Amino acid sequence: MPILGKIIRVGAIAIAVVFIGISLVGIFGAWFVDRKATDVTLKGFGLIETGVQVVDAGVGRVNELVATSRAEVRQASETIASAGPAARANSAVLNALNDRLETSLAPRIEQMQKVLAPVRDALTNVGNAVSLLNSLPTMADRAPRLAALADAFNRLEELSADGKQLRSTLRALAGQNNEITAETLATLNALTQRIDTRLGKVQANVDEMRADIDALQLRLDRRKSRLLFVFNLLAVLSTLMLTWIVYTQIVVIQHHWSRVRRPATRSLANGSKVSSTAAPPT
Repeated sequence: MPILGKIIRVGAIAIAVVFIGISLVGIFGAWFVDRKATDVTLKGFGLIETGVQVVDAGVGRVNELVATSRAEVRQASETIASAGPAARANSAVLNALNDRLETSLAPRIEQMQKVLAPVRDALTNVGNAVSLLNSLPTMADRAPRLAALADAFNRLEELSADGKQLRSTLRALAGQNNEITAETLATLNALTQRIDTRLGKVQANVDEMRADIDALQLRLDRRKSRLLFVFNLLAVLSTLMLTWIVYTQIVVIQHHWSRVRRPATRSLANGSKVSSTAAPPT
């Protein structure tokens, strides 16, 4: 029976050692998973942050181009109003105005379209990243809307057509011998006013788009902080739980090991008593 008891206690010690090993591996695994989950989360949010930076840079550049273009269109409107009634005498001024619009306004509208092209790609990438994050609990959010950007592109297409019409009208006006008619002057004023209005709408569209994606970034930043906190909290709780398991198994090992050694100690003590009893008196 003592041998069977010793075998059971040795087996309990072995099981406790296995549990300690598993717990130590679990502690390492908890922090490994935490690090990997954190890396994946930061990469996902990094795509959004990169997209926001591209959008901010593009919108800032478009706003600069729009402001310059609107100032130029308003100046052209003033020039037409002052020089138009005497078109034949001011043909040089009108030709210079037409050349300036040809070399500055038209390329600037094309530049706006080129600047907004990577912004559209960035918004698409942000939308894909948001769709991926929506698969995580408590991370669902709305992808940035592309309607404002599509409307801005439509406005730029219309601006390109209006600019061509304005330049052709000015070219015809500068080349004619008769003075400008009230109808032609009204057409030119309507064109400049329409161009200015559409430039303002382009600016409003890109500002709305930037406000939308900036608000998205603020919401996702809060969710990112909360998600990283949950990851760290789970890792800490897992570590504490597994550390407690290690401690309890160490107590189990100490208990059974002391029980295993105790019979041998008792046997030695009993043998000493027998020897002292059997010794002859001196």
